[in-house]
Amino acid sequence: MKAKILGLLRIICLGVAAAFLVFAAASAQAPAPDVGLITQLSGPVTYWNKQEQKEPVPAKAFMKVRQGDNFKLNEAGSMTLLYFGSGRQETWRGPATLRAGDTESAAVGAGKSPPQPEVQILPAKVSKRIAGAPLAPASFPGRSGVIQTMAPTCPAPAKPPVTLSKEAQQQIQEAEKTYQDLRRRAGAEDVTPELYFFGVLAEYKQFAEMAKVVDAMLQKRPGDAALKDLKARVRSQAAGSQ
Repeated sequence: MKAKILGLLRIICLGVAAAFLVFAAASAQAPAPDVGLITQLSGPVTYWNKQEQKEPVPAKAFMKVRQGDNFKLNEAGSMTLLYFGSGRQETWRGPATLRAGDTESAAVGAGKSPPQPEVQILPAKVSKRIAGAPLAPASFPGRSGVIQTMAPTCPAPAKPPVTLSKEAQQQIQEAEKTYQDLRRRAGAEDVTPELYFFGVLAEYKQFAEMAKVVDAMLQKRPGDAALKDLKARVRSQAAGSQ
């Protein structure tokens, strides 16, 4: 009887140890949280993260960025990176190699005179809305960093449009004022204002208005594949809410 009890205890201990090892391995492999978003990108830009893949791969516009991501821009490359926590928006121009931190980037291996980005600080309410915006380009789903809430291809089933409360209407009106103010100060190809307003409208499921905002972004960047993909998905959702 005593031998049976000891054997059972041994089995239980082994099971607990195995479960702990599985949990530890899963925790070690868990990706770092998203700290920012690439809001604009042109020219050849590659990225790599030692925890995920060691070989550089092409970066994409609207790709979520994690702490420890490394980026390399050649002479023709440029990238704008927005940090959610600090509202710091950095525009880097190549040649440059940089590593993402939690609130800002740092040049890597640049010698005594490392390249420095152009920096703009956005209000916390703007970066927070952009962080929550449902941007999940089908062309680069692996690093979207968000739950895809819009149908990728087929139109969504028809459903009644969302009825907004007076408070929600007021929130959207105030957000639109912020959006227009951001637009007046943004560059010709800077879609940061639209990303902000898109995030606000998404919170209230205003799909038809979201589609108009995507059209505004496409006017700034007519050939952007990620925006074309986003337009198709938003319009699909807008059609389903009619």
